[in-house]
Amino acid sequence: DLLVLGLTRASEICGIPQRPNEYLTFPDVETETQHPIRLYTRYLDKIYMLLRFDKEEGRDLIQRYLIEHPDPNNENAVGYRNKKCWPRDCRMRLLKRDVNLGRAIFWDIKNRLPRSITTMEWDNSFVSVYSRDNPNLLFDMNGFEIRIQPMKISRMLSGGGGNKGSTTTYKDGVWNLQNETTKEMTAQAHLRVEESAVQAFDNRIRQILMSSGATTFTKIANKWNTALIGLMTYYREAVLNTQELLDLLVKNENKIQTRIKIGLNSKMPSRFPPVVFYCPKELGGLGMLSMGHVLIPQSDLRYSKQTDTG
Repeated sequence: DLLVLGLTRASEICGIPQRPNEYLTFPDVETETQHPIRLYTRYLDKIYMLLRFDKEEGRDLIQRYLIEHPDPNNENAVGYRNKKCWPRDCRMRLLKRDVNLGRAIFWDIKNRLPRSITTMEWDNSFVSVYSRDNPNLLFDMNGFEIRIQPMKISRMLSGGGGNKGSTTTYKDGVWNLQNETTKEMTAQAHLRVEESAVQAFDNRIRQILMSSGATTFTKIANKWNTALIGLMTYYREAVLNTQELLDLLVKNENKIQTRIKIGLNSKMPSRFPPVVFYCPKELGGLGMLSMGHVLIPQSDLRYSKQTDTG
C-alpha cells in the first residue's frame, strides 16, 4: 500500500495518529484535491483506486508512457479490456487519448511495485477512464459489476437525443448517489452480478446434483434452498438486472426437480404437479423455493391471491 500510494499520500489518507480519518474520507477538501489519488482501498490482493487528472497531468503521464512504449500505429486500443456485460453504448469507448491514459496509469502503478515482491497483470486488471467522451465509470467488486453514470452527463445525453439508457432511471438495481451536504442526486450506480459469480452459483448447483447419489429428496431440496437463499440475500436487486442469472435460476430449478423425478424412476408430468415440490413440508411437499416462477402454473396461482376472508 505504501509503495503504491507513496508515504505522503498514505499519511494524508490515514490522517494523524491522534485523529485518524474515517474510511475513505479526508479531513478537508484541500487535502483531498491536492493529489491525483482521491480514493484507495485494497481487498486482499485487489487494489481499487480512483485518480483524477487535470488536462496537463493527463498529457504529461501519457507522454512519459509513450516515450517508453511508442505506439506509431495506434494499436493500444487492441487488447484493451472492456466490460462486455453492459450494452454497447454503456461500455468504455476505446478512444485514443482515453486508452493511452488507461495504459499509462497501469504502467505507472505497476512500476511502483518491485518485481521481487509482487506485480500486476494487465489481463487481470481493468482501468476505466471517465472523460467527456466516456460518460460511464465501470468497475467490479466482490461479485458485483457496477456502472456509475453522473447525472450531469446523463442530462446532456438525454437532451442531445438518441442515446439509449442515458436518462435518469428509477428501478431496482439502480442506486441513486446523493451529495451528503446538499442532498442533490449527483449520479446513479447500475448494478449487475459479475460473470464469475454466476458461474460459481452454477458450479454449486452442479456439485449438489453430482453429490446427491442416494440422498433423500428433502435433502436435495434443502440444499437448493440454502444455495438460493445465499445467492439472493447477497446479490439482492442486482439479480434482476442480470438476465443470464435469471435464465440460469430457471434452468437449475428444472435440473433439481428432474433429479428428484429420476429418483422415482419417472418423469411423467401428471405424477409431479408443482404442488409436490413447492408445498411446505407440513402439508406433505418438499418445501422448495422458486426464483424462476416460470414453473408454477397460472392455475395454481389463483390460490395465492389475498381476499377479505383470508
